Amino acid sequence: MIAKLIKAIRITKLFGMYTYRLPMVGSFSDAAIFYGDNGLGKSTILRLAFHLLSTSNSRGHRTALYNSEFESLEVDLASDITLRAKFEIQNATKYLVLDIVSANKTLAIWEYCPRSESEKRIDSGSYYVEQIIDHEGRVTLRRKPRTRNNANIPRGDMAYLDALAKYTPTMFILNADRRLDSDAVADPSDEMELRRVMQYDVPKRINELVVRSREIALSQAMSAASNWISKNAVMGANKGTMNVHTVYVDVLRHLITQPQNKNEPHKDIDKLQLLNKLKEIESKTNKLAIYELTTPLSTSELEKAIGARSSIKRKLAADLLQPYIKSQESRLDALEPIYRTIDKFVSTVNTFLNDKRLIFMLSRGFSIQSKLDNNLSPAQLSSGEQQLLLLCCYVLTSRDQPSVFMIDEPEISLNIKWQRQLVQALLDITEGSTVQFIFASHSLELLAQHSTRVIKLVSQ
Repeated sequence: MIAKLIKAIRITKLFGMYTYRLPMVGSFSDAAIFYGDNGLGKSTILRLAFHLLSTSNSRGHRTALYNSEFESLEVDLASDITLRAKFEIQNATKYLVLDIVSANKTLAIWEYCPRSESEKRIDSGSYYVEQIIDHEGRVTLRRKPRTRNNANIPRGDMAYLDALAKYTPTMFILNADRRLDSDAVADPSDEMELRRVMQYDVPKRINELVVRSREIALSQAMSAASNWISKNAVMGANKGTMNVHTVYVDVLRHLITQPQNKNEPHKDIDKLQLLNKLKEIESKTNKLAIYELTTPLSTSELEKAIGARSSIKRKLAADLLQPYIKSQESRLDALEPIYRTIDKFVSTVNTFLNDKRLIFMLSRGFSIQSKLDNNLSPAQLSSGEQQLLLLCCYVLTSRDQPSVFMIDEPEISLNIKWQRQLVQALLDITEGSTVQFIFASHSLELLAQHSTRVIKLVSQ
């Protein structure tokens, strides 16, 4: 398992009642499914773990943890890093003590407490500043030492968040309301509110705001996926250019250093081998051209040159073609990985869609077309299609870094067939990458298909 991914979750006195060790034995794999009766805390555990591992200091992660009811929460990573959160009372004030531990060594601590008007405690390394307001409104600042024994441990919000960003994966959570949250994802409500103000078109119902927010979120996801592919295509093309350069450097070096021997017998070319390589180049360029990763090449004229009657002309043609073939092979090999990723993604998503298909072109990005070849907007997709495409797009863009997707009730808005396909489809899209999935589900279809991945919530 990749070091930054989650190995286990432990929580005590959730809602004051439940204590879990998930899984009870062993570790999470690349996909795990929480199962249990309603009210046992499946969704809450996902949200708490998401907030604990998320690094942003402006999205309310620590406040969400502080306002939750539990005694302690621990998340083990495969790197043997453990993130912990527990509540303590200091000077009649409740603190959420957050720390990061490795091999019994504390790497950082943050004693978190939301600020209020009556009392503000500001983290400052081994000290905090206490602001006291008396009955006449006069303010007194008092610098007080921390109560913990070891003052050498990095403390405070900055030290903790820096360590958190160093050790944790990128976190995503798809809530039961079908909203995808992540520090790596722009909030669609920001763009939605801007459009409403600019167009003076304010919906009258909350439901319209929710629908519009989902449409914008999907547009953002498709754009992010398109940009990710474009970036990787450029990287592949640049690598291919370097490969071509290396090929010609090797050819020139060989020509310069090769001793000339006029008496050396002439060897005829391997015509069949060259023809096969030219056919393969033509086939590969046609394949990659589907997504505009390259231009289709016709090699028919080159094949004629190899078929010349004169052995001297055939030899000359072969000498010229061999570096060309090597350069094309190097360029196409560099683009092959991104082609396979795009093709796997598009074909996987299209197994879910009926009477419409997902299309990708490098010049235009992703689009959805009906069977009549009409372009469809996100608003013209069903809620299940929107949910699926939103999730798949962000899963695709997460292939470059360790990421964890927590998905609450993935069966919502999905038909039985889609429920059966979902987990394997996500694993197919992320094959060879560092992405982990943790689900909370009641779907018998999903549970039956992946029984070995099911983790039942049993309070200890």
